[in-house]
Amino acid sequence: MTPEEKYELFEKFCSNELSINEKARLDKLISEDKTIEKELQLYKELHIHLDASFNLEKEQETLKANLKRIGDDHFAKIPKEKVVKEKTDKKNSGQTTKKPKVIKLPTWSYAVAASIAIIFGVYFFTQSNPTYNDFAAIPELSISERGVDEENVKNAENAFNKQNYAIAEKYLSLLVSKDPENAEYQFYYAISLLEQDKYSGASEVLEKLSQGNSVYRYKAIWFEALNQLKQKKYDQSAKLLKTLPKEAEDYNKAQELLKKLD
Repeated sequence: MTPEEKYELFEKFCSNELSINEKARLDKLISEDKTIEKELQLYKELHIHLDASFNLEKEQETLKANLKRIGDDHFAKIPKEKVVKEKTDKKNSGQTTKKPKVIKLPTWSYAVAASIAIIFGVYFFTQSNPTYNDFAAIPELSISERGVDEENVKNAENAFNKQNYAIAEKYLSLLVSKDPENAEYQFYYAISLLEQDKYSGASEVLEKLSQGNSVYRYKAIWFEALNQLKQKKYDQSAKLLKTLPKEAEDYNKAQELLKKLD
């Protein structure tokens, strides 16, 4: 997930515009990385502050308009002769009054400047500490071979694609037990474990796949690197990333992550 996507979720949260899926996604992000919870709280406070500032600015404009109207009404009641006399007296006295020119920034502009500074500060801070959610793009499960176990296949697909990983684990485990050499079952089973922070179980399956010759070999290496990243084991993650060859689908993303880990 990019920082822009993350802050879009924050904005929708503050505006009560999150969909059910987006709320589940945000809850998952927070449960996996406590720093995101702190960022959200900061963003929420800034959002409240900005709302208050905009409202204050609006109230100030209304007050100025009312004062001007009252002033105009007051001076409209003063005889013109009196006004002319006062102007003449001032002119004859030789007194001249110059008002200093003052440029006043709206109240809310300071809040905007502060929010931009803080958000960029948070952005650059998180940039130096890559996280699992920044790089993990979970592929959709669409099992290619449908055999006699059609019901478990459908249940596994539905649960996995709805991010119900505990239920997906259950059905994928059944499929793996009945067809232990099926690399597709193994790969998605490992992902369902990883998404639940069952690191050792995911590693066991992914390492086995990475040593085989299936189409999931390089995918397994990439996700095992992300497994280590999720545990903040940066050296182990970098070591695995360096083993990905250029023909691997995730090679470019691996190079990007390596730069952030250096």
